[in-house]
Amino acid sequence: NDYINSQIELEEVISKTKLNLAGVPGKNNVTVGGAVAADVHGKDCKWAGSFIKNIKSIKLLNYKNQIINCSRNLNSEIFYTTVGGYGLTGPILEVKFTEDLMKRNDFFEMQTKIGIGLQDLILNFSNNKNEYTVGWIDLLSKEFKWVIETSTPVNKHSKNSFDKLNTSKDIKLSIPFLGNNYLRSMNMVNNIYYLSKKNKKKKIVKRNKVLYPLGVLSNTKNISSSRKIIQVQFSIPLLFQSELWNLLCLLKYNQKPLLCSIKRLSENETNLNFSFIQDGWTIAVDFPAKDFDYNSIRIFYKKLIELQGKIYLAKDSTLNKSEFNEMYSNHAEWQKIVKSIDPNNIFQSELSNRLNIKNW
Repeated sequence: NDYINSQIELEEVISKTKLNLAGVPGKNNVTVGGAVAADVHGKDCKWAGSFIKNIKSIKLLNYKNQIINCSRNLNSEIFYTTVGGYGLTGPILEVKFTEDLMKRNDFFEMQTKIGIGLQDLILNFSNNKNEYTVGWIDLLSKEFKWVIETSTPVNKHSKNSFDKLNTSKDIKLSIPFLGNNYLRSMNMVNNIYYLSKKNKKKKIVKRNKVLYPLGVLSNTKNISSSRKIIQVQFSIPLLFQSELWNLLCLLKYNQKPLLCSIKRLSENETNLNFSFIQDGWTIAVDFPAKDFDYNSIRIFYKKLIELQGKIYLAKDSTLNKSEFNEMYSNHAEWQKIVKSIDPNNIFQSELSNRLNIKNW
C-alpha cells in the first residue's frame, strides 16, 4: 500500500491495483489529485461514501516548498480542508489509500425501471449496499418521466475482462439542432430513450458501462452550439426532498435542459471543507452555454440556499460571491485553517478568485 502520484488517472489506478475505489465519478480521465480536491462521488455514494473514504493520508506541498504529511490523525485540520478544498491548500503530491478497500468487480447485473413523477422515482430508488444506482429525468416532459438503472456486482469471469486499461475516447460530434430543441427534436430523443427502456430485462454488463456511461447523446457537448455547456449540479438534504419538484421547475425556467441525472448521497465526513456531499439527493442538469439565462438562475440559487442546498463547485461557473458565502457558511472556519498554511495566499484558482474564497 504505497503512495500514488496524484497525476495518475483513477482508471489506471483501478486497473493496476485491481481495487474497488469508492466515489468513482462518471468520467474515466479524472486524476487522483483531482478526485481528492473535489471529493468526487459516484453511483455508490449512499453506502460507500465520497472519495474521502478511500484516503488514508496525503502528501501536500506548502508555500515554503515543504512537504506536509496529513491524515485523520496527523495534521487532521489540513487533511480535512484539503479533501474537498479544490487545490487551495497547496499542490497534492501523493495519496495513500486505506488498506480495507475491496477487490474491484468487472461484471454487473443491470436492472432498469421507468416511471412518471418525482415522488414515484424516489419510491423506486434503491441504493442498498453494493448497488450502483443513477436516475435520469426528462425535464422537457411536464410529468417528469424517469429511468433508473441499478447495477449489482456478479461473479462472471472472462479472459479479456479488464486486464487492459480502458482507453475509450469521447466521440466528438456537433448536432446543436438537437440541443436547441428545434421542431421538438430533443423531446423526441428523450421519448425514444424512455421507450427503449420499457420492459428492459436484467442484463450482464461490464464495469465501464456502469462507471463511465457517457454516450454520443449523453455527452451533451455533442448537441450544444460550439460544444459548450453549463452544468448546474446541486445537493439537497433528505429533509427537503419534497421540494425537489419545485426546485427543478425553478432551475429549468427559461432554460433549455439537455440532460438531468439524479443520485443519492451520504453524509459528509467533515464540516471543514467545501464538499457538497450531504445526506440527501444530488441532481445535475446540463444546459447549452449559448442560451443560458444568468438572471433566472439567481432565483433558483436563492431557493436552494433556503433549503440548505449546495452547488458542486467542481462544475460551477455561475455562482457569485454572496451566494457562495450563504451556501457554504463554514467558509470562515475553513479560511482560518488555510490561512495558517498559506499566509501569503499563493495558491489561487479561477474559482477562488471569482468567489473571493481566499480574501486575506
